Amino acid sequence: MPHSMCGSGARWCARADAIFDVPNMHVIDVHLDERQQLVLTVESGQVEHGCPLCGVLAVGHGRRVRMLHDAPCFGRVTLVRWLVRIWRCREPTCPQGTFSEAHAVAPPRMVVRTRTVRWAVEALSHDDTTVSALARHLGVDWHTAWNAIEVEARARVADPARLQNVTALGIDEHIWRPSRVGVDRAVTIMVDLSRDQAGCLHARLLDAVVGRSGIAYKAWLQAQGEGFTGQVEQAALDPFRGFANAIRDKLPDAVAVLDAFHVVRLGTQVVDEVRRGVQQTTLGHRGYKDDPLYRIRRLLRHGVEHLTDRQPARLDACLEPAIRTSKSAWHGSATSNFGRPTTPDPRVGDRSRRG
Repeated sequence: MPHSMCGSGARWCARADAIFDVPNMHVIDVHLDERQQLVLTVESGQVEHGCPLCGVLAVGHGRRVRMLHDAPCFGRVTLVRWLVRIWRCREPTCPQGTFSEAHAVAPPRMVVRTRTVRWAVEALSHDDTTVSALARHLGVDWHTAWNAIEVEARARVADPARLQNVTALGIDEHIWRPSRVGVDRAVTIMVDLSRDQAGCLHARLLDAVVGRSGIAYKAWLQAQGEGFTGQVEQAALDPFRGFANAIRDKLPDAVAVLDAFHVVRLGTQVVDEVRRGVQQTTLGHRGYKDDPLYRIRRLLRHGVEHLTDRQPARLDACLEPAIRTSKSAWHGSATSNFGRPTTPDPRVGDRSRRG
C-alpha cells in the first residue's frame, strides 16, 4: 500500500504507526485477506543487536513471519503479521548461533498480543461478555483465547491492589456447569459495588470460588485478611442464610443489604399471595380469566410511576368489589368461628388455603 502522505522514500507511515500505537514497531502494509480479515504487516525499528551470550554485535540472518491476533478493528477480525528479525552471532566460538528478536508486543509462543489479552480481561471484568464471544471477535478457538486470558487473570487475582477501596461488596451464585452429573456445579461470585465520587456505579468482578455455601463465602473473606474486611461498609446479598451468617461473622461492621432484585421479587410474591387469598375468600375458587382480580394480576405488579392514565381507574374498578366482598366474608367467618370451625374437615380448609 503506498504511503503518499508520509513523503517519498519513507519506509514507514507515521499515521499508521500512531494508530497501531506500539513503541518501536512500524506498520509497513495493510490489506484485507481472502476471509475479509484486516492484516497489518509490521516490523521493529531495531537495526542492531548484540549477542545475548557474548555481547558481540550480531548480523542479520533473514526474517520469519509470525502471525498474532489483535483486538477487532473497524468491525473486522484483525491480524498482525510480524516480520521477526533473525540475528546471527559473528563470534565463531560462541554457542549461541542464531536467535530471534524479542519485543513486548507479544511473549514467545503466544498467538495473541499482550495488549489484546488485557483488553479481553477488561471485557470479562466490566462488560457482559463471555470467553466464547471474545474468541469469535479475535478469530481464534475458545481454548486459545482462554489460555491467554487465564495467565493475565491469575496475575490480576494475585495482585492485592485490586481489593483496595472496596466499600460495597456484592455476592451471588452462578451455575457454571449445566450438567447435572457431578458436584461443584455452582460458584460464588464476589463483585465490587463501590460508587465513585459522582455516585456512579462501576461493578467490577473480584473473584469466584467453587461452591454455593456460606462456608465458601466465609473462607474467602477470611483469606483476604482484616485489611479488606475492615473497609467494607455495605454487603449486598440474596435471601440465603449461609451468606448472612458469613457476613455476621466476618463483616461485623458492615451493613447487610438485600439486593434490589430479590426485594422486588419478594414484594411481588406477597402481592400474588394476598390476591390469591382474597380470590378464595370472595369467590371460593382459584382465579378464572374473567375474574376481576385475575384480570389485573400483572397490573398489580407495576409501580405507580409506570401506570398509564387509564390503569388506576381499572385497578379501582376491579379491587373495589373484591374488597367489599372480602370484608363481609371475613365478618361472617369470624362470627361463626366463635362457635365452631366453619370447615369440619381440615383437609377441605387446607385445599381452600392453597388457592
